[in-house]
Amino acid sequence: GVAIRDEDGKPTRLLGAHNDISEQMRQEQRAKSAQDELETIFNTATSGIIALGEAGQIVRLNYRARHMLGGAQDETPFAWPEQITFLDSETFQSLDEKRDPISRARNGVSFDRETHLMRRLQQGEDHRYVTVDSTMMHGNQSDVRCVLMLDDITSEVRNRQVVERHSRLDALGQLTGGIAHDFNNVLATILYAMDIARKAEDAGQRDRYLGIATESINRGQALTSRLLAFAKRQPGLNSSTRTSDLLTEFNELVRPMIEAHIAINFHAEDDALFHYCDNTQLETALLNLVLNARDAIIQSGQGDRIEIKARAVRANPEMDEQCSATGDSSQRFVEITVTDNGPGMDEMTLERCTDPFFTTKEVSSGTGLGLAMVYGFIRQSHGDLRIYSELGLGTTVKLAVPHGTPGGDREEAVPEEEAPRGSGQRILVVEDETALLSMVNDTLEELGYKVLVARSGQEALDLANKGEAFDLLLTDIVMPGQVGGFELARQLRKERADLPVIYTSGYTGFTTSEMGDVQAPLLQKPTPQNELAHAIAKALGS
Repeated sequence: GVAIRDEDGKPTRLLGAHNDISEQMRQEQRAKSAQDELETIFNTATSGIIALGEAGQIVRLNYRARHMLGGAQDETPFAWPEQITFLDSETFQSLDEKRDPISRARNGVSFDRETHLMRRLQQGEDHRYVTVDSTMMHGNQSDVRCVLMLDDITSEVRNRQVVERHSRLDALGQLTGGIAHDFNNVLATILYAMDIARKAEDAGQRDRYLGIATESINRGQALTSRLLAFAKRQPGLNSSTRTSDLLTEFNELVRPMIEAHIAINFHAEDDALFHYCDNTQLETALLNLVLNARDAIIQSGQGDRIEIKARAVRANPEMDEQCSATGDSSQRFVEITVTDNGPGMDEMTLERCTDPFFTTKEVSSGTGLGLAMVYGFIRQSHGDLRIYSELGLGTTVKLAVPHGTPGGDREEAVPEEEAPRGSGQRILVVEDETALLSMVNDTLEELGYKVLVARSGQEALDLANKGEAFDLLLTDIVMPGQVGGFELARQLRKERADLPVIYTSGYTGFTTSEMGDVQAPLLQKPTPQNELAHAIAKALGS
């Protein structure tokens, strides 16, 4: 720097040193300002944020977290307050170390949006439902081992419980009516059999009718057992259950409630399929969906079948964000679909059908809580709900719940096998939804195919008539205009009998007779990339 000297020639200060000190002060002021901003944001966050140190003590927390911990005023660091514990929502007993979120976080376990019942003992006992997230800190230079985020969802949970209770009572009432009808038939059979047996002179004839009466008594006992089992089951316990067993039991439960002219069919893709959720709530959700389908068919006079199917699917971008909370695309789910060929729903009804108390039934016929309860249950289970409906064709409701294991736990992420790739074959994709068409186009190009697109069946025919060549037709079924997917495939096959065809649709209730001359695979929307890749490779024979 440049020296400044006094009258005796002695240096008084250095300009360079002065500039360095000023710059340091400015940096310190900027750092202080940034720290104050971060501190303000930290303390105004609506979530409770808690940082745990290496020894498991609380080293940092914001104002919201102090409030959620009962107004803790201790200076950090301090131990987790003994009066704050987490309970089992059914037994109200403290969770053991393997289930307690704080113990698991201290042991290095990361998890996302787990719902727990938290008890606070300051100034009386207080129970709050909270969601807890745990994120481990790796490679940082601070003393923070992990960060917890707590959100109070008490009001949301209690509102959902009210909806579930009303919905379950409504379902129980309808179930009781169906079983009462069957039970009257049982009593009538016993009455007639006993009357004939009492008058019979032949011992063999008397034994035969007494046997019929005994069988009817056993049938009545089975009916009441199913009713009592459904009434007594309490929701709130997640477990892993074989899906085919659920469908078998549900078939026995619901069949007495379905009129004879409506067929109800069950099919599980794999007998080794297990789902992980609250089985009682799943059963109630399915019951509501089947009753909705039955009522729609009866009230409209259109339709004659209900189908319940189950298959394994993987998380995909179209699913609710809760399904991909781990960020692992190899997480598997069990998708259960309820499909009817009733009247279907218009666009307005489809948009509002999961709103609480919205119903298209008569005032005395429904509460409007069925689909709202189903939606709440799916959200609670970290699953996904999709509803597809076409006026005049019917409705498909898809429930995706986490995949389970034979050991009773939720299945860990399973590595996904590599999708088969194309070698430049050209695929004609016909889809009227622009956003979906764009996604399918990008997916197929990523898999190594060339893509030709059309937004209607007629547009696809025009492309073919102009001489556009393609190796496979991938088409939606229900599209605007006179040419739907089935008709498009039929006309294209007239010119090329060996053309491979794959149908796609959100509504899955189509039968082989409706497909007509061109029988081909039907993929459910949204179709995971791996499933689409395998279907195309199989259709092309590659």
